[in-house]
Amino acid sequence: MFAIPGQINNVIFFLSVFLGVIYGTRILEKNWPIADVSRSEFRDDWLAVIVSLGLEHMLAPLAAISVSAILSCTGAGWISLPTQGYWWYVSLALIVVAMDLYKYTFHRLQHAIPFLWSMHSFHHSANGITFITGARHFWLERVLSDAFLPILAILFRVPADMAIAAGLIFFLPDACAHLNVRIPLGRFVTWINNPQWHRIHHSVQLEHRDKNFASFFPIWDILFGTAWVPKPDEYPATGLVPAERVDIINSVIWPVRHLRQRESRNELGQGALGAVLLDAGLRRPHDHE
Repeated sequence: MFAIPGQINNVIFFLSVFLGVIYGTRILEKNWPIADVSRSEFRDDWLAVIVSLGLEHMLAPLAAISVSAILSCTGAGWISLPTQGYWWYVSLALIVVAMDLYKYTFHRLQHAIPFLWSMHSFHHSANGITFITGARHFWLERVLSDAFLPILAILFRVPADMAIAAGLIFFLPDACAHLNVRIPLGRFVTWINNPQWHRIHHSVQLEHRDKNFASFFPIWDILFGTAWVPKPDEYPATGLVPAERVDIINSVIWPVRHLRQRESRNELGQGALGAVLLDAGLRRPHDHE
């Protein structure tokens, strides 16, 4: 009971930091934008994020039960990392690299497996990318990955302070990669994920399809052949082809809607004319099917 005031203070602190970050990024995006983003597009992002986070938190207990069941069968923390002295920083670096490789691998699967793409395409439906787009994901996507793919929890025994530090380290290159801000990095553009590097991933242009998956280190894209090094002035348009808008209902039923669209598109594609139309733009730019 006596801890409640301290908890309230923590909530107020983190809420203040969150609002400060949002306000600061909006100032940057208004003064040095990559592209103009309409107020309605920005509103769409916020609606999608609110729905997503709300439903994710509602289903979090079910995900936790699933994770507990999986870990009880497989065991947790197969690898215990040293945390004494300087070894703590070495272990932290290893966790960051492992997390980034996992994120890269899962991201590629989201584009390669139709079921995962039916959800992940919701993130790519943002026609105007801003800082808040980084949190715009279909609500079931993260719940399923948390519930059924606790890979890192199985492999590593990570202390709480190290997990928090790793999350903070990932914030800058991962979340800020969606900033609608021109940040010219020149030759360093391939060193760390950044708005220009990640914008290629969201591009509507065919040559950019399935490029630049990295969350932190673009080296994974370079090693596995998915890198597109942007030219200094290369800032393509983003979104799906054709462009789509979301509302509250779409934020909840997105994959169902697009499965129906796929059926109609398959019917359209039976004829030669249909095939031409599909090639002309009815196909989604990141769809492998």
